Parts: sequence; structure tokens; C-alpha cells
Amino acid sequence: RPRLQVIVDATLDRVEANGQMDLLSEFAYRLPVTVICDMLGIPEEDREPFYASSRIGGRLLDPVPLSRAEVDESNAQNLGLADYFRKLFELRRRQPGDDLTTQLVQAEEEGSKLSEEELTANIILLFGAGHETTVNLIGNGLLALHRNPDQLELLKNNPGLITNAIEELLRYDSSVQLTGRTALEDVDVSGTLIAKGEAVLSLLGAANRDPAVYPDPDRLDITRPNVRPLSFGGGIHFCLGAQLARIEGEVAINTLLKRLPDLKIDDIENPAWRQTFVLRGLLKLPASW
Repeated sequence: RPRLQVIVDATLDRVEANGQMDLLSEFAYRLPVTVICDMLGIPEEDREPFYASSRIGGRLLDPVPLSRAEVDESNAQNLGLADYFRKLFELRRRQPGDDLTTQLVQAEEEGSKLSEEELTANIILLFGAGHETTVNLIGNGLLALHRNPDQLELLKNNPGLITNAIEELLRYDSSVQLTGRTALEDVDVSGTLIAKGEAVLSLLGAANRDPAVYPDPDRLDITRPNVRPLSFGGGIHFCLGAQLARIEGEVAINTLLKRLPDLKIDDIENPAWRQTFVLRGLLKLPASW
């Protein structure tokens, strides 16, 4: 939390005098990217390209064909990341640090180490998973609060509600709307037979608004009791970074409301949503104060 607080305060210091910013690129994006760079041991002098990179990775998760341009852009970004991380592996072999990259490079079990390909795949996954969904949690959450001014004022006046508020924001507008599972055995789900080996798409966003679980599910209520969103998945596939994402959301939103209490989102009715649906998030969210 202290490190997160330093990052959020420094981010707001950069923009406070401007009187305006894009809450996505200038605020929500910088916190989780900085944190995952810290965790992976990416040197400070190498980070600017990560802050400036386009957020195209999430589009690859959608079960919809990509255009030729999207394929080319995704391939180019992936090759660029792979090239950078190979250099980072070499750096951490020579200069070990207190970071995940060093731990993965040194990881060994019964004489077996991760191959270069395995290292690269895992680091790229960690980097993408470590920021994209948290950006959406903060962006979607801020939009939802400003669309519900009674809840916004309640949180401003009672910052201690933030922990429950994050759970409700995760439920209300989940960063991840869709996930998949494969049946390991024949199973009956409410009268529908799912055969062993069949793939199932689980609509997390719908489950989070199940009226059988949550009374008045389409209403945002940061004091709602017993909120247990499925936004991080479940079982053996529960999100590894769930608690980090929650804390990032808490620190980011509470600090923003405290330091810029007069902030107003320019257009809460027609925000610019990204054209993806597995990951739900905004393209931009201009605001002023």
C-alpha cells in the first residue's frame, strides 16, 4: 500500500495543475503498469515505451476474427515485447534482483529450468494480466460512481467504505465479462447436459447481476452486503493477482476523490468504450476539475 500510494500521488502531482486529464491514459493506466514493472524488475529508464504502448492485447481474447491490420499490429507488439524481455532475462542472469523475472530465470525443479520460450510466454502473460484488467476496474468504477452521484458522495464522505465499494464495482461492471471452461466429466446444469470434453462459456457479467443472488442487481450500492463477485473467476483458475488489483483500485479511487473532489467526467452518458467484450473497458475518459 505505501508504494501504491507513492505512485498514485506522483501521478496526480503530474496533472493536478492542468485542470483536466484523461482518467484512462493519464491516471488508471499508469498505476498498474508501474506496479507490474516494479514486480518484473523492469529498470526505470526502460519504462516509457510501456506507458505509451497501445492496449491491443485484450482484443486477442475475443472469439471474433481479427482483421489483417489487427493481426499485424498484435504480432509486431508481441515480437517487440519478446525481444525486450529476452534482454531483461540476460540482465537478471548477470545482475539478479528482488523481482519476479529473477525468480523465473533462477527457477529450477529436479534439474529442469524454464526454456527461453517458456520464460518469454510467462513474462508477457504476467505483464498483460498485471495491468489491463486493473485499468478497467478503475475506469469502469469511476464512471459508475459518477453516474450514481449519491454513491459517489457517500464514498467521498465515508472513505472507509472503499473495500466494499471495490467489490460492488467489480460486481456492477466487471473488467472481465466472459471466460471459458472445459467439462472434465458429464454434468447436468439446470437440465442442460454438458458432455465431458465440451467447452463452456461462462458469462461473468451476467452472473454478477443474477437477481437470485443480488436483490435489485442493476442498482449500484457500495454498502451492499455479502458481495462476492465472480469477476476474478473461481476454483483452481481464480485470478492470481486478485488482491493486488483490489488494493490498487482502493488506493487509486480513494486518493483521486480526496485530492480532486471537484473532478467531473466530461461525458458520463456517451463514454468511448473499447470495441471488445471479453474485457470490458473504456478507450478514454476525459475529466476536468
